[in-house]
Amino acid sequence: MHTDYLLMLIIFLPLIGSIFVLTAKDNHADTFKNAEQVTLLTLLVNILLIITLFSAKPKAEIQADMLAQASWHFFSFIKFSFGADVLALIFVFAAQTALFVGVFGIRKEKQNQKNILFYSLIYLTFLNGYFFALDIMSFYICFVAPLFPLYMLIGYALPERQHKILMRLSFHHFLGAMLLLASCIFILSLKHDDILLSNIDKLHLSYRKSLLVWGGLFLALILRMPVWPFHHATTSVWSALKNPLVFLTLHILPISGIYGFMRCWPLNIPYEISVLTPVFQALCIVTMIFAAFGGYAYTNAGHKLSNYIFVYDLLYLLAVFLPTDVIKLNIAYSVFAFLLITSSLVILQAHMLRESARLNLPVKGILCQMPRASIAYNLFVLAALGLPVSAFFGNNFIIVSEIFNFQLYVGTIVVVCMTLAAISLLHSLYVLKDETCVFAPEMKIKDIDFLSFIVIMIVMFMLLMSLIKPLWFVL
Repeated sequence: MHTDYLLMLIIFLPLIGSIFVLTAKDNHADTFKNAEQVTLLTLLVNILLIITLFSAKPKAEIQADMLAQASWHFFSFIKFSFGADVLALIFVFAAQTALFVGVFGIRKEKQNQKNILFYSLIYLTFLNGYFFALDIMSFYICFVAPLFPLYMLIGYALPERQHKILMRLSFHHFLGAMLLLASCIFILSLKHDDILLSNIDKLHLSYRKSLLVWGGLFLALILRMPVWPFHHATTSVWSALKNPLVFLTLHILPISGIYGFMRCWPLNIPYEISVLTPVFQALCIVTMIFAAFGGYAYTNAGHKLSNYIFVYDLLYLLAVFLPTDVIKLNIAYSVFAFLLITSSLVILQAHMLRESARLNLPVKGILCQMPRASIAYNLFVLAALGLPVSAFFGNNFIIVSEIFNFQLYVGTIVVVCMTLAAISLLHSLYVLKDETCVFAPEMKIKDIDFLSFIVIMIVMFMLLMSLIKPLWFVL
């Protein structure tokens, strides 16, 4: 029974932390420091609670369907059900860790940071509920609710002249919310009691209702992914964001779309929309090709990293639609490592750009003046390239192998795109470490602080150990 309360605490602890962040006095000199410490403590405690929940059952039972389950009853006809299995816990753990690392990327920034930390914790609360949701009503509420704090975060981080791109992004998300609402209404019209996500494919739907239910669910989740023609709004916002924590909150949103497909989509694609599968694959492949080559169109390391992220988001999306249930955990393990790698690269790049702007210097060769940042950036780029230093290598290998087994030409294009994205990222490393660019000593370029370096190296240690076993700290 204690695991049920533990599950609820994991969901709502960020909300409790956000209240303490909000109460920090604005006229105090250490306002942001207090808010930062509360946020870090909240995320750290939540990470420890997740590890505790992982270990709540004997290791022999860790692959059981549910490690914890809880439900709330409202009136006589509303019931919200939440549950934690290994798949959900991996995604929740990855989200908490990514945002924990992201907080270290804004420690030197002061503008709107209290508000950004507040809305980040609100966002994380709804996101935790989304990952743990079991029934269709809880899933829909937690699907829509994170968008409101996310828009506030983006609004605080975007320059005023670029707020129009947020309108395009919000239109896509609003359309997805309406499509999912229509699907949920049709599902609930068949039964008056609660319908679990795992039972949607067992419902007896007419042809028209099946088309509306599965088509609406499919489009709602796709609108969260950077797939053409919806990718432009997301890429525009990503390119404009300079705050690393806000960038990471938006980065997690496509991951939530991937999880939604893993949780809701049936193993056998419904006949009514099976004809759309080749079209969908073609759109994913075309978008992946553009993203892979897009890294070469810019010299900015941030753009190269964004295109790298897009390629891997689409890789996992393609993998979710494979007609096999075996690789779901492989996708989850890979996404876990992927978020840790990209979150660390994001805050390292943010520090370099901050120093470049402060001193009005080019970023070319700037890593030569940052010994700690250089070590960390080298290691994480090696991990991002897919070298065998983390579970990212092994699980990506399995995923790509499954894609090859399913369709040879799709697998070939995927490998080519991953290679192009990796080369682009490696090129940015060479530019940042170009020793021909010499800076004068009086420039006093600041390296990342020691605490941030320790946190990043702990993340790197977690990745190195995951090469032996993905969740070595609990399994």
